[in-house]
Amino acid sequence: MIILLPPSEGKAPGGRGIWQPREGSFGEALERPRRAVLKDLATASDAHLKVRGDLAVTARQINRQLGRGPSLPGYQRYTGVVFQGLDVASLSADDKRRALRTVVVVSGLLGLVRLSDPVPEYRAPIDARTERLGKLSQFWHGELAESLAALARRHVIVDLLPQAHRAAVTPVGEWQRVDLVSSRGVGGHGAKFAKGRFARWLIQHPDEDLTTWREDRKSTRLNSSHVALSRMPSSA
Repeated sequence: MIILLPPSEGKAPGGRGIWQPREGSFGEALERPRRAVLKDLATASDAHLKVRGDLAVTARQINRQLGRGPSLPGYQRYTGVVFQGLDVASLSADDKRRALRTVVVVSGLLGLVRLSDPVPEYRAPIDARTERLGKLSQFWHGELAESLAALARRHVIVDLLPQAHRAAVTPVGEWQRVDLVSSRGVGGHGAKFAKGRFARWLIQHPDEDLTTWREDRKSTRLNSSHVALSRMPSSA
C-alpha cells in the first residue's frame, strides 16, 4: 500500500547538510523536473506563489536558499495539521518504519517524496505558477506519470489528496480515492487532522478494509456526529 498525502504549508526550519534535487527515493527519476522548478522558484513573483506581505518576504528568502540550504527528513520537515494527526514520532518502531516507506507526499517542488527522504524548507504550492512551467500541478501531471505507474504496479494506491493535488496525478492500477466527509462536507481544518488520523490508522492496520475506519468527534476535531468515507474508483 502507498498512501498519497499533500505536503503542509507549515514546515520546521533548519536541518543538516545541503539538499540536492537528486536525493531521496525518487531523486533519480525526478531530478530534471525538480531542477526546472527550483530554477523558476528563485524568480517567481509573490502573486504566482500566492503569498502576500510578510509571508511573501519569507517565501522569497526561503526559496532563494534552495540548493544551498539544509534538509530534514520529510516526517520532521512537515509540521502542518495533517502531519499532526499522523504523528509519526509517536508510532511504534515497526509502524514508523511502515509509515516512512508507505506515505508518499505530492509536492510542488519535489514531485514525489517519502517521509524518510531529505526535504528542504521551501514554498511552492501545487497551484502556484512560474513563468516557464505554468501551473505546477499541470507541469507535474506529466512528469509523475511514470513514477506513479511504477508504484501502482506493486502497490494499492490510497489517494488522500485534496483536489488541487489530484490535478498533478493520474490514477492507474488499483487506485482508491478517499474523501473524509462530515455533516459539514469535505475539507476544513478538522478534516485535515482527520486525514492524518486516517493515514495513521491505515499504517497501524494495513490489512483492514478502508471503510471500517471511524473516528469520534473529539479525536478528529470535527463538529459532526460521525465521519464517513467516500471511495472513488480509478479512472484508468
